[in-house]
Amino acid sequence: MSFYESLYPFYDKIFPLNQQAVTFLLSHFHRDATILDVGSGTGNMAIALAKEGLKVTAIEPEQAMANDILSKADAEGVSVEVQTKTMEQIGQLDETYDGIYCVGNTLPHLQSITEIQRFLEQCFAKLNKGGTLIIQTVNFDKFLASDNFSFPVIEKEDFKFERKYESLGGKVQFTAILTTNGKSSTNTIPLFPVTAKVLVPLLEKAGFKEINVFGNFKGEAHSVKSPALVVVAEV
Repeated sequence: MSFYESLYPFYDKIFPLNQQAVTFLLSHFHRDATILDVGSGTGNMAIALAKEGLKVTAIEPEQAMANDILSKADAEGVSVEVQTKTMEQIGQLDETYDGIYCVGNTLPHLQSITEIQRFLEQCFAKLNKGGTLIIQTVNFDKFLASDNFSFPVIEKEDFKFERKYESLGGKVQFTAILTTNGKSSTNTIPLFPVTAKVLVPLLEKAGFKEINVFGNFKGEAHSVKSPALVVVAEV
């Protein structure tokens, strides 16, 4: 069972739709734009944007989650194209897009500077003239500067979810602990600590011209204390 497949039954309760993120994306994408959602999860963001009139293609490698996106879109009466591809496979897509977004700490699942550079180059190639790429990750500057980096425990009636981040040989070991019915299951996955100092030069090398860095989806300035890293890059 894959890392995220084990979380699937509780995914929407752990990672509910962030309305502030929806508003931020809509402020950068026009209402009839063609959009690519990279790493869609169960599709809440893709569906929210489709309801606003955007033409969304969602890629999600987990088949169960991809199926969920289609079911939810059908229930909401909107159309979302879904493909079961990884972020490394976007070069295989036939279309180009007005916008691409990769949020929810998806980018750090790539394991090296080389893999991140290749992904950004593929994004650049898949964007129409004037297109926009939006990336959001955990603020790894904050992680690297802290001796006690943590997220609050998420506890509901039917489960408890804990997250731990630990340095490990230049990577970050992300551990998720899910407790249900008194039994705990633990999954661990390595992440690459993408900081603004790492990401911005890679975006420039890929060809992006105007790059803006924020600390959250409110559009506030980024600092070591920010809750997130949000980057908006234009072709």
